[in-house]
Amino acid sequence: MQVPWIDSVKSAGYLTVYNGIDQGKWSGVFKYLLHNFTTLTNKKIDLKAEKDINAANVVMQISDGVGSYTYEGTTGKAVFSATAAHGKTLPFQRDGRMEKAAVFLPKAPTYDHKNHLYFIAAHELIHAAGLVTNDEHGSDGVFMNLPNFLPGGKVNAQQGSKEMPPLFLDSKTHSALGAIW
Repeated sequence: MQVPWIDSVKSAGYLTVYNGIDQGKWSGVFKYLLHNFTTLTNKKIDLKAEKDINAANVVMQISDGVGSYTYEGTTGKAVFSATAAHGKTLPFQRDGRMEKAAVFLPKAPTYDHKNHLYFIAAHELIHAAGLVTNDEHGSDGVFMNLPNFLPGGKVNAQQGSKEMPPLFLDSKTHSALGAIW
């Protein structure tokens, strides 16, 4: 399901993001995302760091398997393995518009090469950008459903398909983001 952000965020053209992930293996991933997300989304969405967790549009945090975030009295819970090769994004919506998103990343992912971590975090930020359900997954690129994590930090959709890095989005994902941004 595609959920556009509230008008003030959409018109700004960027998401403010709180960095709660700059620790352990995840150290440096936030900085990478700040510098590369605009290119990944074909200049549709920029990210800007926000030091105030309450002021940020998107809050990124590390989870040991159970994470929660409360926005305006509503608490969302993210339950997944702390060793998962994926994260979990909780969208907070009102009247069909995104107002806040909380991204949880696994504390000790099984695939922990830096490129794999970039992939996992970028994937979750696409959810936070408004492609909130897994129904929006493409067949290739960062927003694919079932990635193959390969030796040396490579990722692909299936044998013989284009390998990442560099990270990319498939045309379905670009179109979906374009429809809401």
